[in-house]
Amino acid sequence: MPPSHHILTFSEYAAIRHRCPYLVDLTRGGSRLILFGNRHSSDTGDPMFGQIEAIFHKFAPDFALHEGTPPAVEAEREVAIRRHGEAGLLRHLAAAAGIETASMDIPLAVEAERLAGELSPGDALVFLVVRQLASFNRKTARMDFDGYFTDFFAIIGPPLGLAAIDWPLIESEHLRLMGHPLRHSEVTGRETDPMQDRLPTQRIARHSNRRRDERMLSCLADALDTHRRVFASVGVTHAVMLEPALRALSRNSLRS
Repeated sequence: MPPSHHILTFSEYAAIRHRCPYLVDLTRGGSRLILFGNRHSSDTGDPMFGQIEAIFHKFAPDFALHEGTPPAVEAEREVAIRRHGEAGLLRHLAAAAGIETASMDIPLAVEAERLAGELSPGDALVFLVVRQLASFNRKTARMDFDGYFTDFFAIIGPPLGLAAIDWPLIESEHLRLMGHPLRHSEVTGRETDPMQDRLPTQRIARHSNRRRDERMLSCLADALDTHRRVFASVGVTHAVMLEPALRALSRNSLRS
């Protein structure tokens, strides 16, 4: 059975009670992986960030992976956290250590293109925008809203087949799909929580997250094939759901 078949289903995950943060520590051949499952935050007072930093320095990785689009490398720790959360801290730490990083996520344009082939452009647009709004609203050092979303629209527009994206279009599609008006500042991770299935965007998130988990597993396996010490940071749900597949990957390596 391929390791990807060991990724937990959402019903299997729902039956598990786990701590957060959540650590997966394993070896494959002569390489070692530490996967840190976190809660998404940009609060510099969250002790999780100190835990990431302490493990990173003790482990001294030679390569690091993160979730999402690669954020800018910030010179200051607090700015990195407030603007970009755990991925920002990881990029900051890696730059100081002189090691490379990469995203283990599906590139945004690729994900938009896949969703456009499976959903209506309007449904795909609403899902991607509310997920991005939740990420923006989590930040404690806000970037320029218009500039942030202008750049985002430029990435997702072409693969969605949309010549132009503006807020009236999004608001119209949101009302159609969700049945209520879009309130930008009130969007949270709940709208794309794959552990729920009441909202259309939650159901899309289930499908999206499965594909993202498969991509993450592949990236982690490739990293272990080419580096000795790999540190990765990802949302805690991904970490727990990926652990059985990563253990299977490690066992397969030992048998080969």
